[in-house]
Amino acid sequence: MERIPTYLKMTLPALRVRLGLTQEEAAKRLGITRATLVNWEKDPSKVSYKYMKKMSELYCIPIDYIFFDNNIAFSDKARDEFKIAN
Repeated sequence: MERIPTYLKMTLPALRVRLGLTQEEAAKRLGITRATLVNWEKDPSKVSYKYMKKMSELYCIPIDYIFFDNNIAFSDKARDEFKIAN
């Protein structure tokens, strides 16, 4: 599987701003608190796969193009979260 270069990925704050959403509005649509969103925007490596999917849908962009962490591919996180064997 080919990895998307980091420079093509968008950050969570950039995606939210692109849609014209405040942190409060985005958090409400994601079903989380504003504080949680603030934390995830500062450290996106903490986002669970469930919310990666929700963000992908909310921001209308494939998960691969969202910057969650440059050390972990979302597929690795999904495999770990759902205990999928290699």
